[in-house]
Amino acid sequence: MDKLAVELLTLISFYACTDGGQTGCALSLVSKRIHAVSRPARFFTVGLVSGPAKIEQFLQCYEAECARTTEALPRVRHLCLSLFGKGLDTGGAGTPWSPSAPGPSNAAPTKPPASRAEFFAAMQRKTQHWRSTQDNLDEQYNRVVPTLIRAVANDIETFALIQAQWRSSSVVRCAFPRLRDLIVVGGDPSFLPFQFMPSGRPLYPALKRLHHILAFVAKDVDFLLWAEHAPNITHLRISRLNHEPRITLETLQQVIGDSAPEEFFPHLQHIIIQAQPAPPAARSSTTAALVYRDFLAHVQKLAEKAKAPVTVQPPLEIPEMVPGVDPHKICVMKLKTEWMERIEINGSRYWEQPRNPHGSSR
Repeated sequence: MDKLAVELLTLISFYACTDGGQTGCALSLVSKRIHAVSRPARFFTVGLVSGPAKIEQFLQCYEAECARTTEALPRVRHLCLSLFGKGLDTGGAGTPWSPSAPGPSNAAPTKPPASRAEFFAAMQRKTQHWRSTQDNLDEQYNRVVPTLIRAVANDIETFALIQAQWRSSSVVRCAFPRLRDLIVVGGDPSFLPFQFMPSGRPLYPALKRLHHILAFVAKDVDFLLWAEHAPNITHLRISRLNHEPRITLETLQQVIGDSAPEEFFPHLQHIIIQAQPAPPAARSSTTAALVYRDFLAHVQKLAEKAKAPVTVQPPLEIPEMVPGVDPHKICVMKLKTEWMERIEINGSRYWEQPRNPHGSSR
């Protein structure tokens, strides 16, 4: 190592720092020389999945590193950001009932409510605690997220964003000129509304691959706006697609249909669609089940009349709940793993060989 050229060591550091930040931090502690040669790659990939406090700590560290050098500034090229409150620090899903202490940190088992009055009193305490926690989270995220986005927007090339538990009151007015791969969970980024961007200035001019994982609760996704602000998309993937809200399905049909205007995604090469989970089996004869079957038939027709090859994957399956395992953690870790894999393979093979190629394609 002592005989290798500085430029070669720096290049090796870039290949090593693909795990979200752990390797970059470790290299900075090896020696003064390794700290110096690995500095440009230290923040090559950054995973922030543990709440607003970690985001604030990262910003302090990143700004300090940038201030220490005028050559080969460290840049964030790949970012995974989760807004799931405490993220991986949250308690398990199997936390016992605790009417006297509604917070997730208290897992001591207590007796269930003995009367209707005790039940409603416990629920009121839980609601008040949730509101207080939510207000605190909103305040913290509104302070750090806009600063983070402004700091990295010009440099990042891949971005995985999980939106939840944050009611944004901030608007970030910036574009992503280098971003080529975007995964969004929970609808359009609430802090990057399209309507605040000047006309004729796409928000994602270099974006090639877009994966929308729609929210559990219906949030509008207007693909007409995406066609305007991400005109160079070649690969489009939509997971958890549902018939509601109607604007999402209708605008998707308008931009990918064989009669769509040429200016809508003119470079589109591949589309992957996965419907939301089916209704429970016990409700197979209900109106909801009939509507769901009609929706799946509509998706198949949409695929047959699309202007680019479409893979219709089997509907998403809801995993069984495991006592003591927080499903939020599973969601965050699954997305982070997918994001890291796409960095390793440059995103292309992920789209060329879908992981569930059992649906129909054209």
